[in-house]
Amino acid sequence: METKDGEIPGVSDDPVLRLILDGRARTLDEAEEIYLDESLPEILALLGQPIPDEELAEHPLITLLRVRGSRGREDSFL
Repeated sequence: METKDGEIPGVSDDPVLRLILDGRARTLDEAEEIYLDESLPEILALLGQPIPDEELAEHPLITLLRVRGSRGREDSFL
């Protein structure tokens, strides 16, 4: 399979991994935080739309936000 220079399907097209590849983040945690911070306008727009809860819960941004939001509590039990 041919790809454009520097593009790796499933890696370079992932916005979180792209932050690491571009040198804007050093860790996955830092990249996720930057991505969510930069995506706040889109998240707020999603929340303002009449989307069914099930569909909203499956959106990648909301899923990442939910997973990161519970990670601190999960890690605190260890």
